[in-house]
Amino acid sequence: MIVEECFDLAPCGLAILAPDGAFQRANGAFCRWIGFAEAELKAARRFADLIDGDGARFFAELREALTRGCELDDVFLLLRAASGETLPAYANFVMRRNGSGAPAAIHVAATRGEGRALHETELERGKRAAEQLAAIVSTSGDAIVSVDPHGRILNANRAFSDIFQYEPAEIAGACLADLIVPADSRAEYEGKLAGAAFGPARAQIVSRRRKDGTLLDLSLSTAPIRDQSRELAAISMIYRDIAPLTRAAEHIEFLLREVNHRSKNLLAVVQAVARQTARLATSPDAFIDSFMARLSAIGCSHDMLVSRDWRGVRIADLARNQFSQLDDEARGRIELSGDLLEINPRAAESYGLALHELSTNAVKHGALSAPAGKVDLSFRLDRDGKFYTLTWRESGGPVVTAPERSGFGGTVLTRMAPLAIQGESALDFTPQGLSYRLSAPVAEVAMG
Repeated sequence: MIVEECFDLAPCGLAILAPDGAFQRANGAFCRWIGFAEAELKAARRFADLIDGDGARFFAELREALTRGCELDDVFLLLRAASGETLPAYANFVMRRNGSGAPAAIHVAATRGEGRALHETELERGKRAAEQLAAIVSTSGDAIVSVDPHGRILNANRAFSDIFQYEPAEIAGACLADLIVPADSRAEYEGKLAGAAFGPARAQIVSRRRKDGTLLDLSLSTAPIRDQSRELAAISMIYRDIAPLTRAAEHIEFLLREVNHRSKNLLAVVQAVARQTARLATSPDAFIDSFMARLSAIGCSHDMLVSRDWRGVRIADLARNQFSQLDDEARGRIELSGDLLEINPRAAESYGLALHELSTNAVKHGALSAPAGKVDLSFRLDRDGKFYTLTWRESGGPVVTAPERSGFGGTVLTRMAPLAIQGESALDFTPQGLSYRLSAPVAEVAMG
């Protein structure tokens, strides 16, 4: 009687089948779920009839496996209800045998699969999310560490080892404060540890100590990690290296100062160029042509400086940029050689304007105005490496004579350019061709 009551009152679907799948018994839970009365099942249904798809083949393979003695647990199958609805189910099958060992009955215990399938889907989704989060943490460039409420390290990612220079074996189980918190920051650290229990804390700049004793400025964010009962289980701490941001801010500040300084210098140069060009111009049109050409030369130098964040330019690049105003044939007759240094912004302005005046004069009146003319342009360090000298030497052009009066180009070459770099210059009008030398201390010219 007790067994009968248990069979009928069981919350899962229970059925007893003949070896061929005919129903012998079915409890109330199974009948309600499948939508057939027990009498209908026993009179006209076999278990194979309730299986969606090729039920006969499915049941034949199942019976063969049971006959061989296999245990079939948690078999997933789709059952067809009386309403036509398809019902997911998980079932256990057991073969019962008679005294001679022949198959006597198949016992079935089935549970509805909707909730379980949803639960397993959620578990799988949670597992994937956890794996993705673990991958993010392990590959993050930020130092991520979790500690228990007492500050003992539970986990730390690779970046934590890299930033603080500790091996993983030194980190696990250690007191975080002993590893990385300077003595004068202990109170601040303990406050953050206590405050983390109340919720996430916004990032703040803190000082922490590397294994070699070096102090680092880092951004620290904290957040509590709670267990299922909402009790504090651990505290997450994320340390971000702010050195790149600090360097970027310092560089921006440097650029702003440099732009302010260079703007004032540039305005002074433009004013001087305008005054000297106007003083020597023979007509308004001549003034405009000469003034715009010189502004263009200044602009070329500044474009290069801006493109390199005012970190200086290579003298070879500056020369080629200034000669871009010339045609290909004329550029091909300027031979560049020597010690091609990287020069500072102030020197770039002076050399750029000087090279503009020299190349413009060579095209109009000097070596580059004649088919066979050429220019040798060299930059040399002296033996001691203390002075840097630009030498411009023309040959193969028309016979050169000194001008009756010095124009603005002469003023640039003999006064403005050397004065800006604490140097000295010499401009010679020899019959064989114009020659020019500009020498200055390396400290006034070179970068660094």
